[in-house]
Amino acid sequence: MDGPAAMLMPRWFLWLVAAAIVMAALHVGRSFLIPVAIALLMFTLLSALIGRITRISIAGWSVPRPVATVVGLAVVAYGLFLIASILTSQIEAVVAASPRYISRFQEMLNQTAELFGRDVVADLQRMVAEINITARLAGLVGSAGAILAIISLIVLYMGFMLVERPRFHVKLARLFPDPGRAERIETVILSISDSIQRYFSVKLFTSALTAGTAYLVMRPMGLDFAETWALLAFFLNFIPNIGSVIATILPALVALVQFDSFGPFLVIALGVSALQFTIGSFIEPALMGRSLNLSPLVILLSLTFWASVWGIVGMFLSVPIMVIVMIVCSHIPAWRPLAVLLSKDGNIPDSARQ
Repeated sequence: MDGPAAMLMPRWFLWLVAAAIVMAALHVGRSFLIPVAIALLMFTLLSALIGRITRISIAGWSVPRPVATVVGLAVVAYGLFLIASILTSQIEAVVAASPRYISRFQEMLNQTAELFGRDVVADLQRMVAEINITARLAGLVGSAGAILAIISLIVLYMGFMLVERPRFHVKLARLFPDPGRAERIETVILSISDSIQRYFSVKLFTSALTAGTAYLVMRPMGLDFAETWALLAFFLNFIPNIGSVIATILPALVALVQFDSFGPFLVIALGVSALQFTIGSFIEPALMGRSLNLSPLVILLSLTFWASVWGIVGMFLSVPIMVIVMIVCSHIPAWRPLAVLLSKDGNIPDSARQ
């Protein structure tokens, strides 16, 4: 398309075409983009961990940065592979126990046949048979190797990002010869890094607190796979709004099928719900403060959008991505109104005013 023809195009149409191209690129390239996005976020956390290790002082001796880098990368890699191995072993245990749960579920259907009617129970039994839970769980075991491969790729990306980090300032100066512009861009990058680090620091603490306390509720009741539900609660806490609901429903349903009485089900359902509500409504907001100044509606819309583009991984990354978008918009005068709309109270963080 030549220049005059492009000038005749309305600006909104050009923005619409650009948005469509970006959406298509995000969807088509998700197998490549998702590991890169996760690696970037993990690299931000790794940088904070390395900084803390270098500040450790023993008898006046500080840890050299190369040593801190190796230690930090090893800690992150070990944590990722440990989580993957726990999930893999637990999935195998669930597959082995699934016939017992299916049999118990059939008994519950038979017991409630008089209440709901034989036809309804027969329909439910056909639905369960069509789902073929055992085959689906076995498929999860088969995908464990793919998960480990993705984790290895993420760790590899992080390693190369660490190698490239010392050259970043030189590249930035070459890209933007104007010192003022280069300084503004570096300010944006630092602001994004600080916000992401604060967000994940609080989330890691509250997620660990949620998982630990939920485990203390589920384990004494004898709930099967309590470690799995606690680990899922840790990860689901990163999904805004619906993550805590799913983390409560899953162990409650297992308790309903596992136990013959409603007592353990009520204790687990009410106990985990109370923990999720207390931590999510009081402890986390108090720790987060103004470090996450996103509108709740924006968070919900972002959750829906990224879930449709990148699936479950997009749900985990929705909030950090919106934090990045708001910070970038706040540093660009023409986009500043958009940053105000994305914020919770209309006040741009002080770091964005510099």
